[in-house]
Amino acid sequence: MNQIYIFWIILSTSLILQGSFFVVIFKLLFYREDKNKTAKIVSQKSISLVIAARNEAHNLEKLLLSIFNQSYDNFEVIIVNDRSEDNSLEILEKFKLENPAKNFHFISIKEKPQNWNGKKYALQTGIKAAKNEIILLTDADCQPKDEFWIEKMANSFNNENSDKKINAVVGVSLYKNQNTTHSFLNWFINNETLITALQYISFANFGMAYMGVGRNLAYKKSVFFNEKNESNFEKIASQLGGDDDLIFSESHFYQNIEICLDGQTESKPPQNFREWRHQKRRHLAVGTKYSFRQKVISSIYPLSIFFWYVAVLGFLINGFYEVLGLELFRQVLFFAILRMFYNQLQNNKVLGRSGYKDFQQKFLKEFFTHFFGFELVFIFYYFVMGIGVILLPPKNWK
Repeated sequence: MNQIYIFWIILSTSLILQGSFFVVIFKLLFYREDKNKTAKIVSQKSISLVIAARNEAHNLEKLLLSIFNQSYDNFEVIIVNDRSEDNSLEILEKFKLENPAKNFHFISIKEKPQNWNGKKYALQTGIKAAKNEIILLTDADCQPKDEFWIEKMANSFNNENSDKKINAVVGVSLYKNQNTTHSFLNWFINNETLITALQYISFANFGMAYMGVGRNLAYKKSVFFNEKNESNFEKIASQLGGDDDLIFSESHFYQNIEICLDGQTESKPPQNFREWRHQKRRHLAVGTKYSFRQKVISSIYPLSIFFWYVAVLGFLINGFYEVLGLELFRQVLFFAILRMFYNQLQNNKVLGRSGYKDFQQKFLKEFFTHFFGFELVFIFYYFVMGIGVILLPPKNWK
């Protein structure tokens, strides 16, 4: 077969994958939060907010103050102190002593069972102690984006009069925008985090949920524990990570899902390459344990990019330099979609007035300074680090 035909086949495969992804995305871009949702709720649902913390002394007080500043009243907070070696315990004891009226509890784990990952054991311990049916999760280094976070996540579960029963709510959690530096690492983290959110939120909205993020995820306790009181973590107890995505291998988790775009949390991004590398190795290692269904869904975007660049390289080698124009058009198109998604998260509008103005006046400047070339770097990182975690998997979550 003529070599050029092979690259046409690869290019076509990429376009089919990207076309499929775009169909899923476009349904999300037309998604609208029900602004009357709060008014329809006949009563506040009781929420148990469960947080696993290990050596988070520097974050705990600020986190607790932001949580108890929420507009929602009907919730309890359970923090599980997972064998911390700093003064986390003293901070939790002090907060409890100084705030006796607040519905706050903490559990201190001194030793975990063998073959259990520390975070999963801490979360399971907290969920088991929770008094309420709806469990809301976040991380100790996160902050609610506004005072309505718990309210918005709680109201995403159906009200008593609806026929639709929601088992889990997938929320959004981005990193705080840090304008102090414009390093390569920040450039990469910002783009990758937004694309990851676009993927898992889009597929969840399309009825094909494959993951959530532990920084902002809610589900029912009766879904987490089965009738034999066995949790979803017990099958994956020894796995590093996976508390927010491996559970989506079970059909009762990935069915009956709701998304919540405006109930958001945010956290500080990794501050250096070492922190980022540890985090990404952990995430990618979990991906190797995905079910076949999860692997297929989560691979659509990276495989489409991989095939695309293989085809582009092939055409360039054969002197078809016109493909560079196609590559530029594809990058601009995807960046436009990312911008619309970002506007949707910030304003609940795909093309709000300010977004449209940005699109007209600043779009190309932002494209070249914030996104151009990202996918080429991304696909290189994805496969190199992916091979790395297969050969040398990480061992600790903190």
